[in-house]
Amino acid sequence: TKYSWSDGKKVVSVYLEHDGFDDVAEDALVVESGEKTVSLTITMAGEKRKRFSLAGLAHEIDGVKVVQKKGKNTVVLKLQKKEERPWFNLVEKSGKGGGDDDDEGGMGGMGGMGGM
Repeated sequence: TKYSWSDGKKVVSVYLEHDGFDDVAEDALVVESGEKTVSLTITMAGEKRKRFSLAGLAHEIDGVKVVQKKGKNTVVLKLQKKEERPWFNLVEKSGKGGGDDDDEGGMGGMGGMGGM
């Protein structure tokens, strides 16, 4: 799973890309969030589950929406900012970033990547 993120005025978008995301039903996307955490569990074909989580977000959020980008094998987490302020980092620098239970690992972020 590859991911990137971009900072907007009211929303921070986290783009998750993985083969097979186009085949996932909308109700197979389960998101949970706290003030500085977000996690997404996706039930793939064959009941295999993938989980993406971020703890220690740079700033507090008020909630999250999930949007599927069909045809791009992409799922977007739209993190609703609690305060309208720029995010220079997705997670706090001192904290440990995200967790990805995918066998491939691959958590290299591409900050500020927009226009997907």
